[in-house]
Amino acid sequence: MKRWEMKDENGNEVTEDDINWSLVQDRAISLKLNNDGQIITLPNNMEYIQGKTASAFLGSEKIQIESRFLGFKLGKSIVKVRVNEKTNDISIEVENDPNHISDSK
Repeated sequence: MKRWEMKDENGNEVTEDDINWSLVQDRAISLKLNNDGQIITLPNNMEYIQGKTASAFLGSEKIQIESRFLGFKLGKSIVKVRVNEKTNDISIEVENDPNHISDSK
């Protein structure tokens, strides 16, 4: 089973099987990815993100998940841990936070 798992400020454990991320993301105090029993845990009390990449054939309803990621904002950057669905390879990505307003001085 592959899924994100979080704990909210009240100690409640929530998974992607339970609810949509957008409804709970602001309440997360911890976040981890369960990759078929391999647990990837992020630092506590961060501003978290999570998502999936997928592909689909045009005109078809078949959607295939390509990768899952979870991450956190750190200063002006976003740090992501991505897991390839087919190979289980794990990569670390660092990108600029597009929502960060830089200091104009």
